[in-house]
Amino acid sequence: MTTGLTDLDFLRTNQYKDSSNLSARAYLHQRFSTNQVGWHFWVFNQFDFPQECKILELGCGPGNLWIENRNKIRVDWEISLSDISEGMLQEASNTLGSSGGFRYVGHDACGIPFPTSVFDAVIANHMLYHLPDIPAALKEIRRVLKPGCCLYAATNGQAHLQEIRDWKSRFFPDQEDPAWGTPTLRFSMDNGEELLQQEFGNIHFIEYPDTLLVDRVEPIIRYIQSYTKLEETDPRTKRLRLFLQNRILENGSIKITKESGLFRAAKY
Repeated sequence: MTTGLTDLDFLRTNQYKDSSNLSARAYLHQRFSTNQVGWHFWVFNQFDFPQECKILELGCGPGNLWIENRNKIRVDWEISLSDISEGMLQEASNTLGSSGGFRYVGHDACGIPFPTSVFDAVIANHMLYHLPDIPAALKEIRRVLKPGCCLYAATNGQAHLQEIRDWKSRFFPDQEDPAWGTPTLRFSMDNGEELLQQEFGNIHFIEYPDTLLVDRVEPIIRYIQSYTKLEETDPRTKRLRLFLQNRILENGSIKITKESGLFRAAKY
């Protein structure tokens, strides 16, 4: 049985029906990361695509990976962007259009509607941990990849944003959802290689060095609200806001841990 952040119906119709929740979380990273090389720019630099390339991105969201790297897209690439959310695909299509060989396909990663051995690369950017059956998805990804070609799978580590999870547990213990904030533990920096070894070889992990230094309260509140039903009128929300304000006044900013990176794994 799937729940919360591994329930595809919930993700499709609620959490990721559009990019609003994702954008609230992305803003925290874009605005307060200490690494001056942004995440999507860094990820793109890890790709090793052939000159003529057929690419599939699973869970593409609003297409931010491609929007932020438009100047690097080759005219001879064919790029299939897929997502379970029609709202996300529509946003990606509205921004990217059909230029650069883009096409948009709605499906989940356990049933990829493409022939065997057709793609030169598959990208799964912070999405595999959402899937209720990760091994089945990895089998599908391997199937559609050409021999010798690679899956690029981004994920987080156990300590990623630990401080935010601690604040939520401290101020809202009755709202504890085992899936909140820790879905990455299902496919993480720590166990990703073991899972990938079932279908892939030549597995290599590259860590993205970063941390957050946050000097404003509201982006943290909006981040938590993007995952929960945190009410502004709840006295605990006010207490959390005051707690964060005092931390910032005392130290100038709040340091928040980040652990992220990218697996590269080849179809043997």
